[in-house]
Amino acid sequence: MSHHDENFRDEAGFIYVIPALAILIGMNCLPATIFWSRYFFG
Repeated sequence: MSHHDENFRDEAGFIYVIPALAILIGMNCLPATIFWSRYFFG
């Protein structure tokens, strides 16, 4: 477990922006992933 900083302030909102970008990119890649998995595996 890492040390939790009680005085930490996320001024830029990176705690919300980075996971949101990861989800957005993942959802955009999902149709291609389904296509390639069907192409190679069945």
